[in-house]
Amino acid sequence: FTQKVGKVLFTAAPKLMKFLSLAGTLAMFLVGGGILVHGVKFLYQGVEDIAHLTGIFESFTTALLNGVIGFIIGAIIVALLTVVNKIRHKDKPAAH
Repeated sequence: FTQKVGKVLFTAAPKLMKFLSLAGTLAMFLVGGGILVHGVKFLYQGVEDIAHLTGIFESFTTALLNGVIGFIIGAIIVALLTVVNKIRHKDKPAAH
């Protein structure tokens, strides 16, 4: 019995790790977006106004919009940091 359980766990581990990494990334977008939305009044009011229009789906819509805003802001920051790093390391020779 224990060998079968071990085999199942060993087989499932890569899929479980993929799921956990995806779930963790989505959670970071939701939480980060929520923090940004709550800190910027016009974003907060916009999200609340849009979510209120969806009736019983208001909580879901709020979470979804927080995630979308978190993703957009995150993508902008990654793009900016990529450009800055390319500019900063432009004159340095590549290490081999």
